[in-house]
Amino acid sequence: MSNGLSHIKELTLSGKDYVLVLPGWYPTWQDASPGDFNQRHVIAASLYVPQLVLYITKDLTGNLKQVEERFMQVSQTLAEIIVVYPASTHVAAPFVSNLRFLQLLKKYAAQIIHQFGKPKLLHAYIVLRGGWAAMLLSKQWEIPYCLSEHWTIYYPEDPGYFKKRNPVFKFIVRKVLRHTAMFIPVTQSLLERVIAFAGPLPATVVPNVVDTEKFYYLPGKSDAGTFRFVHISTMYYQKNPEGLLRSFAAFAKQHNNVELLMVGPVPAGIMGFAKSLGLEQIVQFTGSVHYDEVARILRTADALVLFSRYENLPCVILESLCCAVPVISTKVGGIAEVISAQNGILVVNEDEAALLEALENMYVNQGRYNRADIAENAKALFSYASVGRQLNQIYERLLQDANSFPGSV
Repeated sequence: MSNGLSHIKELTLSGKDYVLVLPGWYPTWQDASPGDFNQRHVIAASLYVPQLVLYITKDLTGNLKQVEERFMQVSQTLAEIIVVYPASTHVAAPFVSNLRFLQLLKKYAAQIIHQFGKPKLLHAYIVLRGGWAAMLLSKQWEIPYCLSEHWTIYYPEDPGYFKKRNPVFKFIVRKVLRHTAMFIPVTQSLLERVIAFAGPLPATVVPNVVDTEKFYYLPGKSDAGTFRFVHISTMYYQKNPEGLLRSFAAFAKQHNNVELLMVGPVPAGIMGFAKSLGLEQIVQFTGSVHYDEVARILRTADALVLFSRYENLPCVILESLCCAVPVISTKVGGIAEVISAQNGILVVNEDEAALLEALENMYVNQGRYNRADIAENAKALFSYASVGRQLNQIYERLLQDANSFPGSV
């Protein structure tokens, strides 16, 4: 079920108790990719507790002339209100945009209360704007909020590093973090980074989610004679595709039965760079593909390879493991928390010689991995049921804890 409706009054949720979800990133009808990992978390939580999503964002196409809204009945326990407003061209565009956001938050929050009553909890995703919105409504409604976080700004390798931001940004982020009843990072590494500048927080690590109905182990490969490495990303600076291609070029000179499939949008110059390395016959670029196609491609892979400069916990690594595909990755963010000698190889960020060695190691020792075990262990950790259960336990703990609500903001 995923039915578009014309009015909030047509939305329903089974049961009186529900969680109001306030994401900072979430898929829209304009672009289904941003925040899709947040949406999967919400789906997982909705298996246990009804979820109502309110996502307000500005138009990035430049085509919108007025506010547009979509009401989606995803299931009996999940409904979505997606609101997109025109981007401002004013000289003070950030201020105007934030003011518009607050006006719409007030409007739709009132409608939600009228239609569904007060939620039992608020669950924000991403400190801005999700956490900001949750903090404001938490004060108004006197209910606690928890905050899930995936953002990489807490790592100095990110050009948008938190400590480089303006004082107002840093003030709001710290305030949101310090008033959350439960901080829910996707990795222990991220938790440690946040505590370093925000101080001690009540926290529980909950990983990203994999749709294991799409990503699963299928024994056997059709191209048994060719060893296929797959890379899946946006291929921008963070993902370091140039470094990956240089290492693969050196590796491919030693083997005539290997290939690299680069999956995702291809920035200008990357295909030309691959050609300059003589890789046009053994490196293929698919461009953007549907989520279902990502799953199909992973099931044809012998190994996933990432060479990112910084990350938290890439969903594609978890999806690869659920497909029983071992992983080569840089040891950044929380990746070392899920990759071990039993399911992959970790290398140092920016070390192209180490990546070359890892490619060779994976190729030569491909038979050492127990793929069925890799898939079984990953499914147990990252499925909708597993992650949803963890989120439900957090909700129950917050509601039982008389001190969970931090009081006046």
